[in-house]
Amino acid sequence: MTNDPSMTDRLDALAHGRRGKCCLGFLLLTTFALAAGSAAQKSVTVDEFQALPHGLAIWRTGDLHMATGVPVLPSLLAALPLLTTSAQLDLAPIAGYPSSWPCGGQFMRENASNYHAYFLLGRLVSLACLLATCGLAYGYARSLYGPTAGLVAATFAGLSPNMLAHGPLVTPDIFLACATVAALWAFDTFLRRPGWSTAAVLGLTLGLAALCKLTGLLLFMIFPAITLAVQLADSVHPTRRHPKTPWRATWFTLFAALVVGVLVIHLGYLGDGALVPLGKYSFLSSQLRCVQAWLPDWLPVPLPYYFFLGVDAQWAEGGYTAYLLGELNTTGFYHYYLVALLVKTPLPVLLLLLLSTCRARRLDRRDAIWLVTAATMLIFFSLARHKNIGVRYVLFLEPLMAVGISRLVRREGGERTTEFIPPSSSAESQRPKRNEFRSTQVKRNEFRSTNRTAWAVVAGMIAVLAVSLWTWPNYLAYFNLAGGGPGNGHRYLLDSNLDWGQDLITLRRYMDTEGIDDIDLAYFGRVRPEVYDIRYTPLLPGRRPAHRHVAISANFLWGLTHIVNGDPTYWLDDPEAYREFRRRRPKAVLGWSIYVFDMEALDRHDSDN
Repeated sequence: MTNDPSMTDRLDALAHGRRGKCCLGFLLLTTFALAAGSAAQKSVTVDEFQALPHGLAIWRTGDLHMATGVPVLPSLLAALPLLTTSAQLDLAPIAGYPSSWPCGGQFMRENASNYHAYFLLGRLVSLACLLATCGLAYGYARSLYGPTAGLVAATFAGLSPNMLAHGPLVTPDIFLACATVAALWAFDTFLRRPGWSTAAVLGLTLGLAALCKLTGLLLFMIFPAITLAVQLADSVHPTRRHPKTPWRATWFTLFAALVVGVLVIHLGYLGDGALVPLGKYSFLSSQLRCVQAWLPDWLPVPLPYYFFLGVDAQWAEGGYTAYLLGELNTTGFYHYYLVALLVKTPLPVLLLLLLSTCRARRLDRRDAIWLVTAATMLIFFSLARHKNIGVRYVLFLEPLMAVGISRLVRREGGERTTEFIPPSSSAESQRPKRNEFRSTQVKRNEFRSTNRTAWAVVAGMIAVLAVSLWTWPNYLAYFNLAGGGPGNGHRYLLDSNLDWGQDLITLRRYMDTEGIDDIDLAYFGRVRPEVYDIRYTPLLPGRRPAHRHVAISANFLWGLTHIVNGDPTYWLDDPEAYREFRRRRPKAVLGWSIYVFDMEALDRHDSDN
């Protein structure tokens, strides 16, 4: 066999020491450049519209009444940079707002001249959270499988189109992804070294996950269930997990971690509404009404008042229109997130995940922690069918998929033997025995297989980099080749998977380039187009356009209903409103989310036919 270093050895050399730190730094810099460049060119999306003003309102008033169902931590963190600016927000009407959406409209009207600049400041905080997520994926994978695996995990997390799409936005999805990876790493450490310090870190991450998004509450139930499963497994097959720590002590410290997590949630809500009696609540959801009927009214609720009302609001909320594979309904689809992941995840990632599954000879308990957590949360969202409006709801799976791929380059320990070494110099001893020869052949085969796997991982990293560069800056609308690419994404998914109101800047630049002064517009989003200096006339269904050029958001074109042109008084309620344009060839498709039609060219084409 050749003495040239294998690809595995080359990866190991890059991942260790100063080279590893330099590679990680370069990767994070690349992620920042791609995400920041995209964020600068994308207009304020639907959920951002209310999230940033809501955070600013809380900082200036301390009023949390709008935080029912809306996570406070991402909004508060994103609004921090605005405290150093002259951003305007009249506080007088805040107390009368039933939700944060009117607050978003007020902020837009009062800050139209600097509107996008203020959101760019908020997006910088989200960008920092994106980089922290990549760093945590690196650290978690490194602790599981070694330095090379850490670098591989950070690469696939940092170059994921879905992470680059939602990472820089002022929404809770990237914050939950960051907190989920941190909580899994903390829980893995806790199970290996249970104690007060590891329990405190675990409790902190659990509380932060719940403050980032109500989905984080699932971890409060998943982690004890995994602990119980590990204990039962230990009773059947004892291991050297932590022989000096009995399970009773482990459960005691785990309970302490859960208590710390609840205290962190209370701290996030400034201690407002702690231990309010159950009878003081007016619930909207049938689930909590049932609980309220069975339990005594004097029973104190261990969660903050507005946080618990948020749980109720999420359960009571309904009416979202789900779109999957050309079909619309208001009940959702069990297979929505599975299809979404299959068409929104780059093919190299899917193939490497498949390879990692096939090559997994065994899953130890440390593997099971993140795998069971990811599967449980995905199953929960799939069965709930509550909000089938975007793959962003399972964005936390992206860094976990990167960790799964990193298993392909794990080191089992020790150096690989690539040649047979005789036991002595005698002629008799130099004649290899049959079992030694077979052992050598097995090692050679394992070496070749490992080297081929390393080459596959390197090829996958290069392919994902190429995908992210090719997609830039239109990451929100990314679909893989199996899904027909972004141009055919509407056949599978709509809403925030494709069109979330992100391309008003692209439309304005297109109008400037083409010399278009005015346009007929049907835009899916909350921001008024005039904030981005777009001159337009609302495109009303069934009426002849007033101008030569027409622009229609992909969501409206293919059947979703929503507020039109950011005007809350105009709600499109007919999925077939723009059906006539579906069979017509657009002049341009901007960012894969806005279709532009030239009515004169279409009229000439119709007359010729």
